[in-house]
Amino acid sequence: MGGLNPQRGRGRALQVSHMVLALAAGAGALSANAAYAQATTTPAADKPVTVESTAVDEVIVTGVMVGTAAKKANVSFSVLNEDDMSKFTPISADDMLRDMPGVVVESNDGVARNEVFTRGMTIGTGANTSGYFWTTILEDGLPVVPFKFSGFQDGYFYRADISTSRVESVRGGSSATGVTTSVGATFNYITGKVKPGAVIQTRVGFEGEDLHLSWKQVDGAYGWVNEAGDLGVGVSGFYRRSSGQVDPGFDLNHGGQFRVNLYKDYNTDNGGGSLNLVYKHLDDTNAELTTFQQPTYGYQNPEEIPGFGRDVNLFMNGGKQTVPNYFKPGSHTLDPSDGYRYKQDALSLRWNHDIGERLTFTGAARIQKSTYRGQSYKPQQLASLASAAATRERFGLNINNLDRTPGYYVFTNAAGQEVARVANNVAGSQLGTNYRTGAACPRVTLATWQSNSLCIVGNTLPNRNIDMRGGVVNGVNLPAESATQDLVLLTRAEDNYRESVDYMGNFTATYRGETWSVNGGLYLSRSEQVNDNWANGLGVSAWADGQVQNLNVKYVTQNGTNYQLTDAGGWGSYGSGLFTTVSQRARIMELSPYAGFAWSPTRHWDFNASIKYQYFHARTYSETWDTRNSGAASLTNGGLDGDPLTVYDNVYMTKTPAKVIGADKDLGLVDYSVALGYNFNDKHKIYYRYTDAKQPSSGVINRYSTAATLVRPLGPTAYIKGHEFAYTFGDRRFNGQVTYFYQNFAVNDYPTGIDKDNVSTYLLPDNFNKYFTRGIETWAKWRVTKNLEWNPSVTFLNGKTTEAYVWLNTGANGNGADDDVLRIDAGLLARSPKWTLSNTVSYRYKDFRLNVRHRWMDERKLNTNSLDHRFLPAQDNLDVSVQYSGLKKTMVTLDVRNVLDKAYISAYDPMISTNLPTGVQVYDVVEQLPESGYLVKRNAPRSVWLTVRKEF
Repeated sequence: MGGLNPQRGRGRALQVSHMVLALAAGAGALSANAAYAQATTTPAADKPVTVESTAVDEVIVTGVMVGTAAKKANVSFSVLNEDDMSKFTPISADDMLRDMPGVVVESNDGVARNEVFTRGMTIGTGANTSGYFWTTILEDGLPVVPFKFSGFQDGYFYRADISTSRVESVRGGSSATGVTTSVGATFNYITGKVKPGAVIQTRVGFEGEDLHLSWKQVDGAYGWVNEAGDLGVGVSGFYRRSSGQVDPGFDLNHGGQFRVNLYKDYNTDNGGGSLNLVYKHLDDTNAELTTFQQPTYGYQNPEEIPGFGRDVNLFMNGGKQTVPNYFKPGSHTLDPSDGYRYKQDALSLRWNHDIGERLTFTGAARIQKSTYRGQSYKPQQLASLASAAATRERFGLNINNLDRTPGYYVFTNAAGQEVARVANNVAGSQLGTNYRTGAACPRVTLATWQSNSLCIVGNTLPNRNIDMRGGVVNGVNLPAESATQDLVLLTRAEDNYRESVDYMGNFTATYRGETWSVNGGLYLSRSEQVNDNWANGLGVSAWADGQVQNLNVKYVTQNGTNYQLTDAGGWGSYGSGLFTTVSQRARIMELSPYAGFAWSPTRHWDFNASIKYQYFHARTYSETWDTRNSGAASLTNGGLDGDPLTVYDNVYMTKTPAKVIGADKDLGLVDYSVALGYNFNDKHKIYYRYTDAKQPSSGVINRYSTAATLVRPLGPTAYIKGHEFAYTFGDRRFNGQVTYFYQNFAVNDYPTGIDKDNVSTYLLPDNFNKYFTRGIETWAKWRVTKNLEWNPSVTFLNGKTTEAYVWLNTGANGNGADDDVLRIDAGLLARSPKWTLSNTVSYRYKDFRLNVRHRWMDERKLNTNSLDHRFLPAQDNLDVSVQYSGLKKTMVTLDVRNVLDKAYISAYDPMISTNLPTGVQVYDVVEQLPESGYLVKRNAPRSVWLTVRKEF
């Protein structure tokens, strides 16, 4: 594993594999026809003539091996064209998918870091760090991220811009044989053909309850096409700044993207074709929004706590930190208010060549480097100044026993003013007076710290009088009386760097007979990945709107010695955060030959079949720092800076030799899908499709970090066996699809147990947790009159957890597998709505067009535990836009999102949620204290967007 040593891994990741480039030089089936998917063209004397298409005669290039007429593809598809995308303002590429049937998007995180799942398959997608577990985003037919892992997902590195002309969605079915990790659905964002001339588009958005000017964006494009129309070059891009609906006083989003698009059509004696070369540069910084929740009393009809409005600003101010690099020399500085920076440079080549009408060669190749730099803070929980969580345990005093000496915790703000003081009485001391009661703090006779040792003697922090409104839960009074008021916000820092250098290639050859076609090809990808995480400091902050800033904390002993518990940014106890310090490398390769066959023996029958063999090989290397330094328990330990009085750096982590791990794994999988369709006539068709597919292991780079995990296979992580029965109907005026689906799917994280020797590990028996979803997804496009259009979609879901394995006593007492006990849970699928409806109506009147969109999503159970009765409420949202095209080559759009300003809750947690006593669960607190303190995440309030597009 020396080749993956972190000292050399990053340099080696930049080396180009000549073998990979040679294999990838051809190009790929999924994207070869992308440039032709938007329209058909007929030759003219001077330029191509665009012919409008509808869903009836769409050409689908996603998940069907080669461009196929939609009605012959026998797939569950949806398409967004340029007109669809222009009606409303998409905040993100993910947001554009919300109107597609069967698709649920949790887009409350803004531009990136969202969750997307289809047909109720929510398992594995329950965080913005793994939101694309079952689905894949393609950019012109190739994956945006070929091998994803936690915190490195598709949506992080794709931004739809003015050059995006079409989005294709294929759900289930042949999507599984298209590209890797797309057994649930594939979303293909297709770049439009180069058009001569220039376009400038400006967009401003007014967000938040006060409708402040937030979003400022400029898009531009310029294209040149020669007189013959066979050579063109285009450039496009955008730049955007946004403070968001919550205005923290700085830009939460800033950055942009540009593309260069070059194409050449050619004709030779051996046929004709096209070459398309695209370079993309993305550099965009975005905040994580779902972390910041509004405090309320109750969650069903929330009562706002005074001082915390719907758009409460709980973003951090300041808080810079300098920390050791651990796995390489020196240190680095981070600013947790900087957010997440995503960068991707990608060069792709698409190729299409036809030899007569029978033989076609298609393909694509892509080389890219993607990097992610995460600097953020994470609110952990609320705690009282009188609790150990906010003082003793926060700063490592439970390790060095400084708190066994009588003294005071002194909290000061950024200006150096004292804002709180907490007495710690041990060893018979009686320091200070309780500032609330005026009574002397209690005397504690023991030398060791006790739960009643802390006494608040001063507090001028904001919101000190807010009460969590605790109570009795399962016979226990929660929280303890001393922890109901004087609340502060506990914070931690996130500091990580992730990188992937990828090489991808597709090559497909297709032969078409009179009534049949056959194709075969090869998809290959190779990645060099880096995952570096630093465990940084812990902090305590004031808890108030716009005033989240870590406090500076010191411990002053009774005899006057000052121990500094935090650095200048208010961070203490380096290395003890919830993130473990790791440095990991991986080299991953996929080699996937595939084949497809289509046959239409008569005008009534269509048969499709596709099969893909996937071979994966992965080598990983992982180093972990989670062993506390040997001198941490001593107050004479100087720590990283050599000064024993700077306690914040006295506790740090050292490398654990047993956790320097290398792994070499491989995996082979077969996916296939078959379909049979019957055409009643040109307007009506039915088809049946069966799919058997496996999800290869995601998160390869951090999968093997301990000796115990080495017994795990590389995968598969999941599988799906699905049935579809669909009815496709219509003509140019009224068309659509109704699809009934039934899917069995399963997920396995390959858990391990400790064997009888209490050292070695074993893999637990078959742990594929099994689920199913069934339902109906429908969509239609109806041109009611020349000026009136209606696009409805409805999805009905009925999903269940059938067998979720929970293994108990896995070696806890050294008995290995002999005492293992299996518990099987079952219940409703988590976060899966039974009904989802979307309706978009457009009406034209002269130079105006009115667009109205209504979305409604049913309530959703939070998890599958049958004892947990928590549900997220239904969502109801209405958007309206007006477009004006009366000015020459100009389009003006006024868009009002959430026009009725409805509020619904998309996430909530009780303030009393941590350090719960045995036998008390969070759902017990919710059920028995429904009017206590809660932290809720609401949808965005009404916002107004003005977009002006000018063509030249």
